Amino acid sequence: MEYILLILSVILGVSGHMCVKMSKGFKIKLPTIGAFILFISSIYFVSLATKKLEISIVFAIWAGLTIVCTTLLGIVLFGESNDKRKILSILSIMSGVMLLKLL
Repeated sequence: MEYILLILSVILGVSGHMCVKMSKGFKIKLPTIGAFILFISSIYFVSLATKKLEISIVFAIWAGLTIVCTTLLGIVLFGESNDKRKILSILSIMSGVMLLKLL
């Protein structure tokens, strides 16, 4: 159950990041409001996940997956760069999170 809460938190956090991008520097009202609501919701579900899981695991997974998903969505939805260094960095983050969980 805690991992479901954690994944929900990642989805909400990534959605918040997408709203930040769409808000054009908090100048467009609806995505700005959405960003704040989504970030608050994301942190709430992270806090629930930390009740049963180790905080180091929770935040490594949360931060790592949020970075990876946000980066990939930035490439796909907003046409951001996808150079070798960025892809290698994403793979490194994913590997680190998986190693932390496995060990």
